[in-house]
Amino acid sequence: MAPTMSVDELTAEYGQMIDKMRKTFDTGKTRNLWWRKQQLRQLIKMYQENHEEIGATINADMGGTKMRAMGEIAPVTSADDCLTNIDEWSRDRWVGGLFDRQYVRPEPKGVVLIIAPWNVPWQLTMRPLTAAIAAGNAVVLKPSELNPRTAPLMEKLVHKYMDPECFRVVQGAVEETTALLNNRWDHIFYTGNGQVGRIVMAAAAKHLTTVTLELGGKSPVIVDETAKIDVAVKRIALMKWSLSGQICVAPDYVFVHQSVEKDFLDQLKAVVISSTGEDGKGRVDDFGMIVNEKHVDRLENLIQTSGGSILCGGAEGIEREERFVPPTIIHKPKMDAPIMQEEIFGPILPVMPYEDLETALKIIRSKDTPLAFYVFSQDSGNIEKALSHVQSGGVCINTVFEHLLPETLPFGGQGASGMGAYHGKFGFDEFSHRRAILVKSTLPGMRGTLFPLPQAGKAMPQWIYPVVMKLQFGIVPQSMKACWRGVYATLMAPIRRLFFA
Repeated sequence: MAPTMSVDELTAEYGQMIDKMRKTFDTGKTRNLWWRKQQLRQLIKMYQENHEEIGATINADMGGTKMRAMGEIAPVTSADDCLTNIDEWSRDRWVGGLFDRQYVRPEPKGVVLIIAPWNVPWQLTMRPLTAAIAAGNAVVLKPSELNPRTAPLMEKLVHKYMDPECFRVVQGAVEETTALLNNRWDHIFYTGNGQVGRIVMAAAAKHLTTVTLELGGKSPVIVDETAKIDVAVKRIALMKWSLSGQICVAPDYVFVHQSVEKDFLDQLKAVVISSTGEDGKGRVDDFGMIVNEKHVDRLENLIQTSGGSILCGGAEGIEREERFVPPTIIHKPKMDAPIMQEEIFGPILPVMPYEDLETALKIIRSKDTPLAFYVFSQDSGNIEKALSHVQSGGVCINTVFEHLLPETLPFGGQGASGMGAYHGKFGFDEFSHRRAILVKSTLPGMRGTLFPLPQAGKAMPQWIYPVVMKLQFGIVPQSMKACWRGVYATLMAPIRRLFFA
């Protein structure tokens, strides 16, 4: 798109594109299950034939090894899962009725917009795309302009492998995104920070468009006195410093019980040194680059204003030309320092001791609802206390990050960390409208109305209201109604499974 075009001109041009896609959607093309399966197979084929080039462009944009690029292949698993289950997910669901038929039909929402982030560009674009395809939608993708090599490749491959009438990729930055949001969509799926998330939601509100917001936040970690410290250290370190900490569910800060604090810090420092070397610099090829110089400056400022002790790494290890910030551990930062107020989104890990679990949980609860919450403990009482006292999008016990891997679990935020969820059937449901359908009988003896129609010159019989209220509340005790509902559910369950599962 020509950069000389104004936002209004872009809005009009995108509007024409959306209108064409909506006309295609209105033909019923995307509703066809064969078509959906074919598009999912094309998505898998796109990865199979181009995974080397995809990995190379990701590493060129963000640094890291081939292991880093492997994480971008998750949409293949998602597409396989959709192909396996799409027939079941898309069928009508009978929900009850003796003298009428009541069922729920999942229907595609229409033309949807997916706005993707820069940190995990392929996975966080293609995984929601997979769900949108399975649900039968037409999709416009907006990759991040901060991936100068990945975004053009994505456009080329999507337009090559996918149905061009139903899938388009739009490049650009703020002006282009603004123009896209000025148009009416049937659903918007956004992954990124909360500031832009609010802009997306405000734009969607103008058209009463539904949204999925996958945001971030400060994902806390609790390591209690019963935790397996060696396990906690390895698992926290892996996901904190992979991609240089630029993962929305990366551990943001750690509360460790004071009785195991020294052991935890000693082992954590040892892991960092073994990965980066004694000089603490490591290699960009291993950890990946910070996305741009602006974020390098931001992370440097967080370190310098933390007010804590730098146990390893630190600002002096920053290599600006390579956009590299070393893995850094900060012990006991000030609670009012910027590093404890905003999402870090980088390879810096604050660690603080606690004596009383209630106190640590209170501090966590005082912040915005995080996208993820991690607890390392062997004490079921402590685990349940943590779960009941802290809200979050998702939780891992004795690990981090892994709750977003299975297709059987929903991934999404709550409050400031987002709304809506996807992965597996949850993604299919997110891009579907659950349409309620009731079919009323017209058999002889069942052709009446819910209550008599009014007759000219005749008043409604006075006995109707008290009789209905008596039937509702007075004749059958509530306890017997509950018993009947249980019997009814038990009797109908096998019928539902047999005919309507």
